[in-house]
Amino acid sequence: MKKIITCLLTLSMMFMFSATAFASDFSGNAESELSNISDKIVTAVNDVYSDKNISITAEDINYDSAFKIYVDTNVFKLSTNVAGEIENALENGNYIYLLPIDTVNGTVVVNFQKGLPLSENAKAILSEEEQQEVLDNAGKWVISSLALYKNGNSNYDYEKKLSSIIDEIPADTILVGGLPIFQDVVALIPNSDGVIEEIVPVTATAYDENLVTYARSNSVIYDYEQVKEIANDLPEANSDMAGGTDVKEVDHSQVTYARFIWGILALSVFGCAFFFFKKRNRF
Repeated sequence: MKKIITCLLTLSMMFMFSATAFASDFSGNAESELSNISDKIVTAVNDVYSDKNISITAEDINYDSAFKIYVDTNVFKLSTNVAGEIENALENGNYIYLLPIDTVNGTVVVNFQKGLPLSENAKAILSEEEQQEVLDNAGKWVISSLALYKNGNSNYDYEKKLSSIIDEIPADTILVGGLPIFQDVVALIPNSDGVIEEIVPVTATAYDENLVTYARSNSVIYDYEQVKEIANDLPEANSDMAGGTDVKEVDHSQVTYARFIWGILALSVFGCAFFFFKKRNRF
């Protein structure tokens, strides 16, 4: 009997370690960085979607479900393909959080960014009050946009999308946005040695597949090193292929959230117009 129990415990521990090896956690430091503005999240969601009978409390917020997405850093320019080294480089740049909040009438996805310093261009556009608001939010986490996904629409769930493509998600997988060619969110997939080996788009946004056709491992998985070479050969002035450009979408309507629009405007003036910083309803 003791042998059976010992065997079961051993198998259980093996399973736990195996599961941990492939456990993906895309939330980063969401709870420690965002929990102090829980009241603002609740106010924003309830104000914007009151007409849709959506009302949340702080208890409805699960920071473990957040997605940390690195932006404004072109990883293709880095000399390394080692996941840990890439992540260290990305930590020195900008990143945003997408936080899904489930409600009975759909899922609200709250987008966060850090407030940027007031640029000279912004000073020429904003009033003194609006300038002060930008100054007050510089370096702080602010809500940049909200999106409502109807029940059954899980396009916001990058982990679910990725799992449907590669099954098991390695622990060092990184989400990056605004890269050349792809522009929108992609997952960088490491191999067992911790070296990024594949790149997988995890959104429905269109990209120029013709550029990376020969780098395709299958219909939606690309060889990272080959894509990197292609991206680095693109002309610098080709704004249609460069990361950080506007991405057009046709499956949603846009709604402006006035309380945060000046922060978004300041960001765009700063030269970082980006897919995430839009206020929208998803259908």
